[in-house]
Amino acid sequence: MSKLVGTGTQGDFVLKGQTLATNQGFKNVSKLWYDKCKTLDQGMEEIADQRRTREDINCKIKEVDFRVTDGKFVVEFLDGREFIPTEKALFDIARWCDQTSVSFIKRITAPALKQNGSVDYNRDEQDAETLCTVLKNGRRRIDKDKEFLFRTYQDGTLRAMLSDRYAIIDNLWYMEVIKEVLPGGMLSHWRGNADSIYGNVLIPDSVIESDDSDYGFMTSLSNCEIGTRRLSQYPSVFRAICMNGNIWSQTKGTKINKVHRGNINLLELKTYIHDNIMDQVPLAASLIQSLLDTRKLQLSSGDSLRNIFTIILGDEKLNKEEAKEVVTQFSQYESSDRNLFGIINSITRAGQKFNNDRWVDFDFIGGKLAAMNASNWDRIKSKAKNVTSDDIELVFGA
Repeated sequence: MSKLVGTGTQGDFVLKGQTLATNQGFKNVSKLWYDKCKTLDQGMEEIADQRRTREDINCKIKEVDFRVTDGKFVVEFLDGREFIPTEKALFDIARWCDQTSVSFIKRITAPALKQNGSVDYNRDEQDAETLCTVLKNGRRRIDKDKEFLFRTYQDGTLRAMLSDRYAIIDNLWYMEVIKEVLPGGMLSHWRGNADSIYGNVLIPDSVIESDDSDYGFMTSLSNCEIGTRRLSQYPSVFRAICMNGNIWSQTKGTKINKVHRGNINLLELKTYIHDNIMDQVPLAASLIQSLLDTRKLQLSSGDSLRNIFTIILGDEKLNKEEAKEVVTQFSQYESSDRNLFGIINSITRAGQKFNNDRWVDFDFIGGKLAAMNASNWDRIKSKAKNVTSDDIELVFGA
């Protein structure tokens, strides 16, 4: 697989005439567009927040009923909870219920239109009853013990009805893989939610080999946990992204496509995604590997995390507000990684809470820490053993 190389120059007007996000590490991207982007962590946090409002119900078809409540078709479960299916979920139900046609579902649930496009009449409870009768008639031919996954949300919607053969590839898992390969990446043109993700990850200049730095690089992501799209990913090179998000002189690389079916080997898929990016994008791979290797620089049971933070944040001269924010980010998101990797992530997370200049400073600190070797790490741990309460107060306050 050959490396992606930029050749187009159509975006030169952007590079010459617009303020660029050079100080943020993306010198081929307009600053106005960059400000609309999100970090990978921000995108993942939004997805995680939405996931807290959902529940996947696994049950047999005989444990589910169709009915009409308040003039609407609903799916009812054994505990009495009812959910209104989205259009996608209705299509799922129709396909399983004796292959009821999607066109019928569209007709019976949408307003009837006149030839001029205006509304002739709206659907009512009798239409809902007709829909219910048709779907119930089809349901009786499904094996009563066949199991399905029903994706529900606290807003009362049913988003999908999936068979036991459907293999969900977790969106957060996918984004974690991308974050490992492309630390510091920014989400652009992002259409992400708890069920589906779609958009681009801009690759920072800091991990691009200097010989190819005249162009920007990104990788495009796509995945849906409920069956509207496959997992896909492909890298590309571009000349510039202007203030309204137009991508100039883009050349796309080799695309990965993975269907959601059968037993999926996630370790194998992760390797495939990693290799597809590394083979095509001229990444400074040693920098990425250095960050991943910081997971090996761990804290033992006798090491004080508070003292470690005191040494690192004191040496970097963070003010008290900034130092406290780093610890807050570690406590909320990184506490499972008692190692330098978790500390670096908490620092780069905290940087997002401050202005753009400090954000860049915090990312720079993270990059410097990622270059540490075992001897550097041991010296920090040794210094931390001698930290006093005055040292802690100097960094964090009383």
